[in-house]
Amino acid sequence: MNNHEKPVSHKRYIIETLLLTLIGLPILIQVASIAIGMLIPNFLVAIALASLIIFLSGFWWARKKNLPANFLPRYLPVFAPLIYGLFAWAIIMVISKGDFTHSSFGNLMALFIPFVATNFIAFFTGSLWILILTPAVCYISFAAGLAVGAKRLGRVTTTYRGRLPVLALSGILLIIIAFQGYQRETHLVRENRELTINETISLWDYAPFDTENNRLTPLSSPATISIDKNWPRIDGATAAYPVYASAVQALYKGLDKNSVTPYISSRRTPEAYKALIAGETDLIFVAQPSEQQKKLAAENGLTLTMTPFAREAFVFIAHKDNPVKNLSVEQIRDIYAGQITNWQAVGGQNINIIPYQRPEDSGSQTTMLAKVMQGTAMRAPLESEMAQGMGGIIRRVANYQNTTNALGYSFRYYASQMNHNDRLQLLSVNGIAPTAENIHNGSYPFSVNVYMVTARQPGPNTQKLMDWFLSPQGQKLIEDAGYVPIGATH
Repeated sequence: MNNHEKPVSHKRYIIETLLLTLIGLPILIQVASIAIGMLIPNFLVAIALASLIIFLSGFWWARKKNLPANFLPRYLPVFAPLIYGLFAWAIIMVISKGDFTHSSFGNLMALFIPFVATNFIAFFTGSLWILILTPAVCYISFAAGLAVGAKRLGRVTTTYRGRLPVLALSGILLIIIAFQGYQRETHLVRENRELTINETISLWDYAPFDTENNRLTPLSSPATISIDKNWPRIDGATAAYPVYASAVQALYKGLDKNSVTPYISSRRTPEAYKALIAGETDLIFVAQPSEQQKKLAAENGLTLTMTPFAREAFVFIAHKDNPVKNLSVEQIRDIYAGQITNWQAVGGQNINIIPYQRPEDSGSQTTMLAKVMQGTAMRAPLESEMAQGMGGIIRRVANYQNTTNALGYSFRYYASQMNHNDRLQLLSVNGIAPTAENIHNGSYPFSVNVYMVTARQPGPNTQKLMDWFLSPQGQKLIEDAGYVPIGATH
């Protein structure tokens, strides 16, 4: 009779333990670590203390349950999610090459759904190691508590089949992840802990109507217009977001920080153009469109209408310790064409240049091709030389392998204000620095317009908003926010 019931008992134990490890334990460790973290503002300490609670849970589970004598049914429900998590992390680290700004890290939130709370903490603090640390600590602590509890009760495993492969695989994955962490710290891109992971996260600092925390620029005088219904849906580039978000906060009446969400976003330049063409947004604030974006509009029977509202500088950035402070237009073009590959050729040290690029159709890549290269083909970048976001390119130039041989490009406002980094310098071009005065008078070679772009006939309130940006009050806001106005400010 007992022999007949054992498989049923094993099956029930496995199901109950899987439910515990996939639902109960993630909830418990997240609640415990967040609660402890409120008292002790150090997540490592909080997770360590929370692991003691998980250990006691494993100890209690051993006392409560009729444990299978076989190693696999007893411990596999615990080790299976652990191995899954370690394997997922290792694979994504290989895909991203240790770059935490890589889009693949967004997939971890979907892969680790039970740990949604600490996932958000990881992304919003820029500490992506929390993504793997939390489940690893959770399952290892529970397995340890289960083993200790079983031993104390004399319920040792009598059948060890599967123990060596499971423990060996877990150990190998832990060693791989530790090695990947070491490689990232010594050879790959180093992140500043206080920086966020992708540009959408840092924009929380500029959330309209979150008046206690945001960094938006207020109007210097009472608003000359207001929009209290049929609010235009606006989108745009990361670097332009603080400007149009400031306008939304000043002009959109009847909304709060929650209800404003459908009317403002920043999906970056390529996505903003796609949303505009698809009719998902009314107005975008971006750099000039690429040929592909113009073609996409034409294929949908649309024409992109560009209205300049501010001036910007397309800047080149290098490490502050790089002795090169100036490059000519021709030198920049030759570097990105692959004709110049060593800093010594432009007055620097005898080290190779790492010339970072942005993806096709991004605002900065489109400007680079149109304004700088002007028909000269760019050298195809190595995979490691491609930065998905503007924040990524800045962190690479500032921190890559602790060397000073990187070169990148961005927009002045983003590089000098939104994502300022003390390890960077903005290079002069043809001996002219990208100052506000030189941008305004056009002497800086890569002064560019920033545009308001529509794809259809603007609605009354959209046109009202566009006209306001070109008014003295709108231009004053642009100036106060750090851009260079194109019109009168008074």
